[in-house]
Amino acid sequence: MDKAAQRSLLHAGTDLDLEDHSSYNNRLDDDGHLATGLNTYAIKEPRGFIKLIQVIIAIFAFATTTSFSGHSTFSFLCGATKKDKHLDFSYPFRLSATPIKVEQCDPTLNNGTINGTEMFTPYGNMASSAEFYVFVGVMAFLYSLGALVLYVVFDHIYRKYDLIPIADFIVSALFAVLWLISSSAWAQGVTDLKYYTSPKGLFFEIPQCPPNAFHKSYKFTSCKGGNEANFATLNVSLIFGFLNCGVWVGNLWFLWKETLWFKLRSKPTTEDTPEIAQQQEPQRGNI
Repeated sequence: MDKAAQRSLLHAGTDLDLEDHSSYNNRLDDDGHLATGLNTYAIKEPRGFIKLIQVIIAIFAFATTTSFSGHSTFSFLCGATKKDKHLDFSYPFRLSATPIKVEQCDPTLNNGTINGTEMFTPYGNMASSAEFYVFVGVMAFLYSLGALVLYVVFDHIYRKYDLIPIADFIVSALFAVLWLISSSAWAQGVTDLKYYTSPKGLFFEIPQCPPNAFHKSYKFTSCKGGNEANFATLNVSLIFGFLNCGVWVGNLWFLWKETLWFKLRSKPTTEDTPEIAQQQEPQRGNI
């Protein structure tokens, strides 16, 4: 067999394989929808592309919250004796679970001699708002990832059953509201956390620190502020929280267009279809 014949057989076999592959991927179900194959075009559509963005920004929202750790310092002075104190805090930000050991000055000695210690529990518990914010972020991440898989792998099911697009729209609207609530609550939690971990907030709660040092046993004490924690990471988490809310709200329009409600409203009726009027040429009179 010459090379020309071999080449023709090779092309024929390749064309046959392509036809079989095309017929397999384009197989239709009873309703005329694709029954097999991946709909990678869904990622290029607004509903799929925005879902991909939601997956990414949800990760940033809860990751920047759970990975944060802060460190505040201050100095406690008892006469000429100086003791450096520090407060370490992290997610879920239960300050009451991080007590600080504070020295006591001996009230019988004028030089302010340290006489024992006592445990001081800082005020503040931001765990509820922080955990709720992280919960919404994790659930939004899982739902967005699952919806993205639905669009790409099971798009024929998504389009076959009208209740699925409606459920997708309703759940997405719920997540938009949850993002707004959780971000607002967490914003207040971050504000409280900044205050109660600052020297001003700590000194107000520590009895040995002025202006609370009114007792005789605290007459030789004083407190000086040190380094405050850097809250840049938590500020970023708040930005991503409200960004998630805006993205989820914006995506509702594209999900609404996939629902049966939108299709029924936009479907033209026979009454709205104008009939083409036949134009008749006017009769000309005889001259």
